[in-house]
Amino acid sequence: MNKIIFKFFKKFQGKKITAQDLTNALKKSINLGVYADDLLLIVNLIKDTKNKKYRLEKKHFLILTGAIVYVISPIDAVSDLIPGLGWVDDGILISYVARSYSDVLRDYKEFIKNNKLKEKLEEK
Repeated sequence: MNKIIFKFFKKFQGKKITAQDLTNALKKSINLGVYADDLLLIVNLIKDTKNKKYRLEKKHFLILTGAIVYVISPIDAVSDLIPGLGWVDDGILISYVARSYSDVLRDYKEFIKNNKLKEKLEEK
């Protein structure tokens, strides 16, 4: 399966993701149904990494960024211009990436939890 991910990454490796791309991904996440939360988590992870709030291995950063680029790109395996069907492949990809990198996402969730706890303690 990692061969599939790396093949996928090569297709999108030249694309740099911008703040606008991340915003577009957040807007499009509502179309992913049950996979929306996974995409939101990945987008926030990439945002925090780009803003140097969180440290992520370069390999993971590139693959997760590639997944976002795939979702926001209207031209992929099944064009997003086809109502309904266009989001199926995006959902499958996000689901696969979330499962494959569940340990990375789990660590990020723990980071978020610890930061919220730290902020609450500092408020007191």
